[in-house]
Amino acid sequence: MYTTEAVPSLLKTLTEQTKESKEIYKPQILRICNNDDKAKLYQILSQCNGLQVFNNIKAQVIELLKCIKPLNGMLPKSELEQLATERLGNADEYGVWVYYPWSNKLVHILDEEEFVIVRTNRNKHKITEKEQQILATKKIGVIGLSVGQSVSLTLAMERGFGELRIADFDELDLSNINRIRTGVQNIGIKKTVIVAREIAEIDPYLNVVCFDSGITDDNMLSFLTDNGKLDLLIDECDSFDIKISVREEAKKLQIPVLMEGSDRGTIDIERFDLEPERAILHGMADHLDMKKFKDLKTFDEKVPYIAAVTGFETLSPRMKASAVELMSSISTWPQLASAVTFGGGVSADLSRKILLNSLQVSGRYFLDLDEMITNPKEADEAVEQASVNELLTTDDIIEFIASKQLDQIPTGNNRALNEQEINYLIEAVKKAPSGGNNQPWRWHYQNKRLHLFMDVGTAAAYLDPHFISSYTSIGSAIENLLLAASAKKLQVNWKLTPELAPKHLAIFSFTDGAEPTEEEQLLEKQIPLRHTNRKSPERTPMADNDKLHLKNLVQQTDGASLIFVDDPQKIKRLSEIATTTDLFRMFIPQAHEDFIVKEMRWTPDEAARTEDGIGIHTLDLGVNDQYGIRLLQDKRMLRFLEEIKGGGAFSRLLTQQYMSSSAIGLITMPSHGIESWINCGIAAEKMWLGATAMGYQIHPVNVPLLFFYKNSIEKSITLSEERKLYLTQAEKEFNTIFEKSQDSNAMFMFRIFKTSASPEKTIRKSNDKIFSIGRA
Repeated sequence: MYTTEAVPSLLKTLTEQTKESKEIYKPQILRICNNDDKAKLYQILSQCNGLQVFNNIKAQVIELLKCIKPLNGMLPKSELEQLATERLGNADEYGVWVYYPWSNKLVHILDEEEFVIVRTNRNKHKITEKEQQILATKKIGVIGLSVGQSVSLTLAMERGFGELRIADFDELDLSNINRIRTGVQNIGIKKTVIVAREIAEIDPYLNVVCFDSGITDDNMLSFLTDNGKLDLLIDECDSFDIKISVREEAKKLQIPVLMEGSDRGTIDIERFDLEPERAILHGMADHLDMKKFKDLKTFDEKVPYIAAVTGFETLSPRMKASAVELMSSISTWPQLASAVTFGGGVSADLSRKILLNSLQVSGRYFLDLDEMITNPKEADEAVEQASVNELLTTDDIIEFIASKQLDQIPTGNNRALNEQEINYLIEAVKKAPSGGNNQPWRWHYQNKRLHLFMDVGTAAAYLDPHFISSYTSIGSAIENLLLAASAKKLQVNWKLTPELAPKHLAIFSFTDGAEPTEEEQLLEKQIPLRHTNRKSPERTPMADNDKLHLKNLVQQTDGASLIFVDDPQKIKRLSEIATTTDLFRMFIPQAHEDFIVKEMRWTPDEAARTEDGIGIHTLDLGVNDQYGIRLLQDKRMLRFLEEIKGGGAFSRLLTQQYMSSSAIGLITMPSHGIESWINCGIAAEKMWLGATAMGYQIHPVNVPLLFFYKNSIEKSITLSEERKLYLTQAEKEFNTIFEKSQDSNAMFMFRIFKTSASPEKTIRKSNDKIFSIGRA
């Protein structure tokens, strides 16, 4: 009778005894006709407490008789049993006794030759007897025992090898049991041992060799060649440097490699036996030095290598979403038992075909059940289309000027501009910033006047409500025009034409005699230097005098005012609001479509061809963040992220950008009229050029303001009531953070900080796309 106090001590003792058996995976095969084996069997029977004995040898012999002669299956049961009894003779000595020490079980089975006949009978004739004999001579190596466990067990059940080498350094964790078929009693046991035991329990005659330290540089050659070179290597390991280095050795040895990715049924076949010069991993990692991988410390450093091997952009939507959420809401890559089991079956099938040389192909293939077996395809969620005009043509412009009699306005002493002057002005205006670098302006020179039009077809976007963002861009272009004209000593007579908006916005004429101020000369020199900078440098404080100077520049525009926030806690809260609205942008189909089609340019060649948009190479992003941005192209991934309330990982970049800023600035105006938005652009560009002159960098961050406008002014936002309420509350908090007066309107928000210039800048449209000349 044990006391309660004795329980901990007994548990400790029994746990230590159990640990001693954790490394054992080879069963004992005993033949009673052998005296030594008979003695061992007697010892097991007499000394192993709790021994379980399974003696169904007669049933196995009956099966054997049916396999040898299928017609035996037609005999009466009594006659078949009599044949089995006669074959058995001394039943205890027939076949072998197999002792499994890890489970304390003793099983009586057929000896190997007969066992194999029965075990493989149901393979015929999907696998012929000759093919089975060939497979029995083959050596397979499996690295990594998640998918690798399923592959190994399936190969064992089909008897698809003569020797199996399995390698994994890891022990079983509870979280592994979502995909590894085993019991909780095996937690803490090496995965190699678990797999070897399960194979032994299926077929104790199979030769399994365990490399329980995994694959290392020291044992790799041994794994591939000891006891004869492998006939096939199956790679299911997680280590990307091992994936490469083991392929390099396999290529030298002309060993074919098979890999299953357990996402979209991704299969990689590399027939180095047939193609000795074939590039490793189909050449996808040729541009990387994989020898550096093992020394990399951070996930960000590893991403380019992982992406090259996995093919980020061909992942399933849910795996892409998981990649986004990695280290945010999940701690590791997900794998499902269904995918692992499916992959194990596919890999075993392909292994057989490769070993029998009935399949000679190499390449990457997909057996994507989500695409192969699915509901009838429905059109992608309809994207609400804005009322978009065709792009403006020169004929449209000339006709418009005539219809509005804009040529009838007296020109007075205005003089005509020569070609050099016109080109100088146009080069300046085209360098102005615009939302998504859409460059919505069209300039037309006719009858000594320069007309400024907005190309509504270019400007129209979900996050350009009432064209407010484009009006701001137009204002920035006007400021550049005025500064460039002053540099040429041209007096500019101009006026806005809001009554003709949104098509015609301003008209300019020119006379001689202007003398530029020192400030104008300084600002004009910054036009070619000004650019958007999205870097996240180490934060440095902004001098009060610098803030005052920029405020004074802004206030030169009637009604404009500039507010700075530099308190880190307030900046952090602004970053949280910005992150949420950025996610809203991705979750709204039309806004997302604008982002991936109208705004982003995914290659330098695409940017050069369109001459607009934001090239991903100009975003000042690390490789990891570039991959993250690219994933945003997948609509199905975004729908899933929205469903799981995910996407928080995207906050990392935006939060980092905000928190590295010296301050967050906000330009306000007294009204929401067209003139106010254009004047805001004039003030913003003047401020931006002034900041550039002082060595500061600017990054506009206007998405929250555009959502506030759509929610409270335009009132046409396509969001749930819950999200609309969030925007209403966030706008109130935003106004409090900036201590903004009720009679002012937030129009232009930006980060300001000091760092080096961006090495890559957005491209601008050719002159013939934005400028035309009419009659004199």
